[in-house]
Amino acid sequence: MFLVQAAVPASLVFIVFIVAHLFVENEGSGIYLPETSWDGDEEEVFPVPEEEIDLTRIDPETGGLLPDKYNYLKVENVFSGKIIGSEKLFSLEVALLTKQPSIASDLFISALFEMEADIVKEITNVILEVELGQLESVDGREKLTGDIRDYVNEYLEGEGMFPGITEVFIINYNVI
Repeated sequence: MFLVQAAVPASLVFIVFIVAHLFVENEGSGIYLPETSWDGDEEEVFPVPEEEIDLTRIDPETGGLLPDKYNYLKVENVFSGKIIGSEKLFSLEVALLTKQPSIASDLFISALFEMEADIVKEITNVILEVELGQLESVDGREKLTGDIRDYVNEYLEGEGMFPGITEVFIINYNVI
């Protein structure tokens, strides 16, 4: 008896579902199959020539393409000094962000970690001339982080590395 009580309503639901999808054309529900047609055009199937595929984007376990990944390096040095044209002192901490394919992102951040002392030197060159307005206003901090990003990316290019720093964040700052 229980089997009949469960099977009859379930089969009724399936029948109504199938009939409704056969007679009602709707883009919002149903099974979606990609429209594929083979007319012999390899350019359509393989839009990128095989030799141009970046191997760092391929997952070694599955063979699928890896998505881009955000990765960051918090510079362990606390930058501090005297603000130009003022008697006030400042301190700030910086984090460098990159967005690259998963494996490349990890390798890039580990390379930055190994050369952190040189990166601290380059960031210090930018921060030497910080003014009070740069730290107290949002626009000033955006300009300062943009200058740090550009300066460090130029340094990385000079070292023969990919200039992959996409964003710089001031994660802590104090003005005394």
